[in-house]
Amino acid sequence: MAVHLHFVLLLFLPVDLDALTITTFNILAPVHRSMNSLNHRESERDDWWRPRAMGVADYISRRFADSDVVLLQEWWFDDEFAAIFDSVVGDAFVRVAERRPGPGRDDGMCCLVRKTGKLELVTSTSVSTGPQRIAQIVHCRERRRSGSSDCDEPPRDVFVANAHLSYPGDPDPNVNGRRQANEATIILDALARARDGWGGEDGTNDCWLEAICGDFNSDSTGAAATVVESRGFVNGASAAAEQALAGGVGGRVNVGVTHRDHLGNRVSVDHVFLRSADRRGGGRGGNASFRDDDGASVPSPSPPPSAAALALGFLDARGTRILGVRRGDIHLDGRAVLSDHRPVTARIAWPGRTDGSKGREVLSSDIYINATMPLDPLEPAWGMITG
Repeated sequence: MAVHLHFVLLLFLPVDLDALTITTFNILAPVHRSMNSLNHRESERDDWWRPRAMGVADYISRRFADSDVVLLQEWWFDDEFAAIFDSVVGDAFVRVAERRPGPGRDDGMCCLVRKTGKLELVTSTSVSTGPQRIAQIVHCRERRRSGSSDCDEPPRDVFVANAHLSYPGDPDPNVNGRRQANEATIILDALARARDGWGGEDGTNDCWLEAICGDFNSDSTGAAATVVESRGFVNGASAAAEQALAGGVGGRVNVGVTHRDHLGNRVSVDHVFLRSADRRGGGRGGNASFRDDDGASVPSPSPPPSAAALALGFLDARGTRILGVRRGDIHLDGRAVLSDHRPVTARIAWPGRTDGSKGREVLSSDIYINATMPLDPLEPAWGMITG
């Protein structure tokens, strides 16, 4: 019997092993957790919410100590909750949060940026995505380290959208899909506006990284994910799975069950989408528009990665790529759960922009070859022919 060896040959220089790491985690606000059949909320009693608050903070401190950015959904705007949280993670992370508008809305979105990580927090804002619902838009900037080969160039920017889309509560799935797709479009447009508004000579220059992460309340085949991918973003979990399955069966793949909803359904709804953009070309700019001093459009001097390369997680021709996506291992059942969501973490190789000569790309735009190599030299590459 003939045996096939499938492999992917990657044409790139050594990868930056000190990867950029982004985590998303819906921590289940105590104001939303129902404790009994009378619908009493966890937030009503200190002995209900305090132990879990300490558990969540400790889990983040231990398990995400290497994450550069941690995006939290359902952050509780309570002073005592924040104090407990900061007492555990405050030494390691700087925190910025945005509150949902409206009476009785005591939760929102929170972003943690590691103080010794690859990024520095610049600013944060929010955008309304629906009635009493928001997304958080965060601007971070590359932390310059002594001895960096890129120290003569401005630091790169990272723009992150922390998303929490509406629950699909309508009996018509098409209605739910359209609503979530509209919310995703609002977030994409807000991210683009923030990127343009927060750019400038001291910020966005020739290349940057964008991420949309969070609780989509829909899986990787949903309308919202489709809208995000139509703007050139790559689904981290699908790209990681494609790499593992290269040469075999690929396709859209979820990271696995990440949520147990209030109806008991086990679903995969927590996602990380990434995109690299480059004024000089070689990136996946999507809806980014580049213009010269006179306002005229400037074409990219080199093409973006191919669709197949993007599917494998290559975001540009410099070597920015999705190294892997993992799901947290917390339990989703029982009274002592940390959350009804599991966290999702993506690691991204984000090498320097140059190899020592300013403006020179690290990689060729043709950055991968997918090949099938038969171990039997007499067998054709497409497999054994049988009568």
